[in-house]
Amino acid sequence: MKKFLCIASAAVLFAAAFAAMPAYKPAATAAGSSYTSYFNVTSPGSKLKIEPTLVVEPQDTGALEATTPRPASAIVTPDSKMNVTVGGKTSTLASFFDTYLKGRFIPIVRLDSTTVDPFLTWLNTTYAVSDMMAVSDDIAVIEKIYADEAGYLVNTVYDLTDVKLSADRYAEWDHVGAANKAGCNILMYDGSDENLPVAAEYVEALTKVCWAYVENTEEGVAAIAAGCYGIVAEDKDVLLGAVEPFQKDGFARAQYIAAHRGITSYANEQSLTGIMASASEGATHVEIDIQITADKRLVSGHDSDVHRVTGAAGQFINATYAQLRKMQLNNYSQKYGDTFASLDEIVKAMARTDVIIIVELKLDACSAKAVDELKAIEVLKETMDKYPEIKGHWFTITFYGPFAEEMRRVLPEIPCATLGAAASGKESALNQKGWHGTDVAMTNIGGKIKHIRSFNVGLDEMMGSATNTTAQNFLARGYTQNTWTFEDTSHFTYKANVATTNAAEQCAMLVKNIEGKTQLTKAELEAGKATVPCTTYNGWKLEEECEIIVVSENGNSAKVLYFLQQKAKDGTKFGLYSELCDVTVA
Repeated sequence: MKKFLCIASAAVLFAAAFAAMPAYKPAATAAGSSYTSYFNVTSPGSKLKIEPTLVVEPQDTGALEATTPRPASAIVTPDSKMNVTVGGKTSTLASFFDTYLKGRFIPIVRLDSTTVDPFLTWLNTTYAVSDMMAVSDDIAVIEKIYADEAGYLVNTVYDLTDVKLSADRYAEWDHVGAANKAGCNILMYDGSDENLPVAAEYVEALTKVCWAYVENTEEGVAAIAAGCYGIVAEDKDVLLGAVEPFQKDGFARAQYIAAHRGITSYANEQSLTGIMASASEGATHVEIDIQITADKRLVSGHDSDVHRVTGAAGQFINATYAQLRKMQLNNYSQKYGDTFASLDEIVKAMARTDVIIIVELKLDACSAKAVDELKAIEVLKETMDKYPEIKGHWFTITFYGPFAEEMRRVLPEIPCATLGAAASGKESALNQKGWHGTDVAMTNIGGKIKHIRSFNVGLDEMMGSATNTTAQNFLARGYTQNTWTFEDTSHFTYKANVATTNAAEQCAMLVKNIEGKTQLTKAELEAGKATVPCTTYNGWKLEEECEIIVVSENGNSAKVLYFLQQKAKDGTKFGLYSELCDVTVA
């Protein structure tokens, strides 16, 4: 941990708490007081498409006074008696919450191995606050919170501010996997780390949320520009100042683009050709559906029946792998002679790229045979275990509750997201909505969080007005907005983290990264424009005229952001910021 509340803690191996975790956790009823409202997070004052969550760790209560805009969350540190001391004044956690936080902030408690048990006792017997979060640098503390019957609703933050980040994006997989297994959705790093942009890009590509702890406003600007979805500081003015430069509509970091079933404009859906084409077309993700065969092989296919894509008759679950390989895909193209791709083939091919694989667990629409007899998720684990090189390259999504439950049991380190409310599953119950018969709307924030916290699943929703307007509320609590499925590039107008699209190739030549340049002339600075190097989604290098946003100046040097307004072929407009650049002015 970076700050004054440093608590030494060794890295802890994964606990086995989840083996005994109940399939569904109803919220426990506390013997004392309770507060069940969910605070509505407002804009922090920028025009970013995905605005960062501002979090203050106050040194005095003045930081919690009414201001507009203000931070969304506040961190306090209770002692073992559940008292907190802020600005030299000590009060009970309950009274501090009532006086300063209730209805104004999402409260976050900083916990360690000595305070987690007293906190859980407090939560269960003294004051049940539904909308509460916790932060710790000890993964065992986070595991214990999620394993508790009431504590599982406490969204958690894994404090990694003492970790030196690597330039290798996959080096953070171990932390992401540990966090997911512990039921944690936010990872927090040191805002001054030079490799923060690498970690932020990777963590959020896996549907987790990246926060940065910052010391000053420039560090905060840099963290936002690096793509962090949250910044934390002791001074609220640092936080508010950090969002001020972002007054142009756009993304701080390029939106992730998932090729739906691969590239299907010229190749067969789910084919190895189409899946591999997603990398050359510049997609950051590829979304595939998997089915299981009668002889327990996993292959890529959307429908339970093969007829639509081959013209033949039969179901995956009743066919052998050898039988399927004799069929030819012809739903989009007959040029490539594609057959059904095995997950083994896909993994081997895509492991050579940085494209994240989104595996949708279709698996015969969650039939009892797929779940109980063929044990599809265990087969998935066996397949992935054969390829250590794919570690950290994928996550799963599903419509079906039984698969989400099995992911928690068999592959708990792998992030999993629910498509909409999710169907309860197993043949006869497929007409039900939700894992327990509940269709939970996005606007019902408290109900939705209870629903997705039960199995620690993320959000993969059909993007609409309700999803777009509630995005900030879910983001502040550790949930990115992944969305399905667009037919054009209009996803750039939504607050979507990962946009699944049938038009991924239309994004190929759009700018994904503004490289910027380190030298500007006085004329360029005065004009507020410069032509700078950029990189497209598919990796081409080009130069574009960008606006210059000056963050600070000191003599002949400055720190600037570059901003590019783009227009896709179908007319969709969206903006993109560069990282914070140090420039010399000549």
